[in-house]
Amino acid sequence: MLPKLNPGYELVGTAQDGKEGLALALSARPELLIMDIRMPGMNGLDMLAEIRRKGLDCHVVVLTAYSDFDYARRAIELDIDNYLLKPIKIQELKKTLTLVERALEQEQGRERLQEKLLSLEQIFRACILAELPVDEELNRVTSKQYGLDVQEHLGLFSIWLGEHYEENVQKVVQIMESYTGRVPDYTSQIIQSVQFQLVLVILYHANDMDKVRQRYSRTVIPALLRGMQETPVFEWAESDGMKNLPEAFARCSENRMWNISFPEGTLISQELVESVCAVPFKYPVDLESQIFRALSERRQKDYHRLYLRFKQDCAVGRYNPNEIREACVRLCLAILNASVSLGRIARSAVPARKVFGDLSQAVTWDKVWFVMDRVYEYVTIQKERGNVSALVKRAQQMIEEYYSQGITLEELADKLRVSEEYLSKQLKKETGMSFTEIVRGYRIDRIKELLIHSTLRLNQISDIVGYSDTKYMSKVFKEEVGVLPAEFRRNQNLTPF
Repeated sequence: MLPKLNPGYELVGTAQDGKEGLALALSARPELLIMDIRMPGMNGLDMLAEIRRKGLDCHVVVLTAYSDFDYARRAIELDIDNYLLKPIKIQELKKTLTLVERALEQEQGRERLQEKLLSLEQIFRACILAELPVDEELNRVTSKQYGLDVQEHLGLFSIWLGEHYEENVQKVVQIMESYTGRVPDYTSQIIQSVQFQLVLVILYHANDMDKVRQRYSRTVIPALLRGMQETPVFEWAESDGMKNLPEAFARCSENRMWNISFPEGTLISQELVESVCAVPFKYPVDLESQIFRALSERRQKDYHRLYLRFKQDCAVGRYNPNEIREACVRLCLAILNASVSLGRIARSAVPARKVFGDLSQAVTWDKVWFVMDRVYEYVTIQKERGNVSALVKRAQQMIEEYYSQGITLEELADKLRVSEEYLSKQLKKETGMSFTEIVRGYRIDRIKELLIHSTLRLNQISDIVGYSDTKYMSKVFKEEVGVLPAEFRRNQNLTPF
């Protein structure tokens, strides 16, 4: 009868009684077993019970002439597909076998899916990247294994670590596990992503997602901030089911760019961004001048203080972050360009492209500060030291520190514990300048700064830079710059911008 119902059916064996049937089933391991109940030696239900005990989870159709309720009940307990009474009707058997086929196809699909996705974490990952169809088959898997319907409302808590991902990821996971391990009102899945440099927590089975968000803002974020040196970016989004996970994850990335508009540690969400009534950002021209003066006079504490003021003015949740980034770029480039006018750096050496690239993509104040700190170092180191030895580099640092005190080559060599002749030779070889030329370069640069940014008289300036004779200072300055100090001052604005 089977080949007539479907030529694709393959009969792998038949048996005359329960014992023979048990041995055949365990060796052939069929997808479907069609069996009677009353058989000599071992009846069909005892045979099936032993098959189940041995771990064979095949489909079973029972054919019997007995409609006894106890038989039917025990057969159902042994997980059969159908219980058909003799005489068998062809259409009824055909319908039963068709249902078994469909069940087998679904099981094979689940097996393929489970081979590809071994955990809920992998399912979430594939959904976020739109690599997995969110359909009934996926719903059967997630519902059965995790009690999660694919249409359930989800929360996303993102902890973006950026370039500090490697050193902080394990610490973040440890803290998050302590907060998500045992909670009665929601379930969570922690996902680490090297690709996106973040730790993502997906929340589900939440009684009240808004309360969960508030708890994360009040409790979890402060714990993360206490446990880390660098401040991450925290984002929140929600998704109506797994199908919308890609859009929710994309919103996290988009909202991340708003981080510099808010105080550090703010949980940024679409609702928060939309609530901002952005006002035009007023570029701080007065602050620009103050910052440059702090740089030119090497007052690093004042420079840091002014930077913090700039940061606090920006992170008040009122300004568009792109305007803030543009202001950061303008501030740094203005400082570098003003340094060109002082002769500290060459126009060709201004790292404009690097500054623009780093700041235009900055989403944290740590990154902004990193760039501005590099600008400070770049500007305060008056002469590019290049690829020089440790000895020459140290000599340059000491000349910069002591040139105004009239340090001599002999004194410098003594401090460095080398001979005067050797030091002189190495300076000339590695920098192309003699000791005297290096000292003169530092003095000329400092004179320019004082002429532009102070109202000091020439005799006062000569004392500051280490010249005992004002006329001699003026003579040297003209030889180097081409004009006398007084004329240079007249040709310059009192502020660099």
